[in-house]
Amino acid sequence: MKSSLRWLVHGCQPGDSLVFHYSGHGTRVRDFDGDEIDGHDESLCPVDYETEGRILDDEINSTIVRPLPPGAVLHGIIDTCFSGTFLDLPFMCRINRLLMNVPFGA
Repeated sequence: MKSSLRWLVHGCQPGDSLVFHYSGHGTRVRDFDGDEIDGHDESLCPVDYETEGRILDDEINSTIVRPLPPGAVLHGIIDTCFSGTFLDLPFMCRINRLLMNVPFGA
């Protein structure tokens, strides 16, 4: 999985649009380098994590976020427990709006 993450951004150019999607197990572990406000790193637990290890949010950020050139776009879809700040982005988007006239069951 780690080599696939490197492959995703290899040769990326401005104007490219990339998608990273992971659905699986996620957890959080104690943050040892002190960069997390809550004291925990989020981590992916791929099927081989017992032999290959978890993949920390710090590693995801350094592998697929920071290497992106300006003008490239990364769409991250992370469907795990504890996935809220997984990409360790320097900003947060909060959408708080009331939807009016939405049909029941929509």
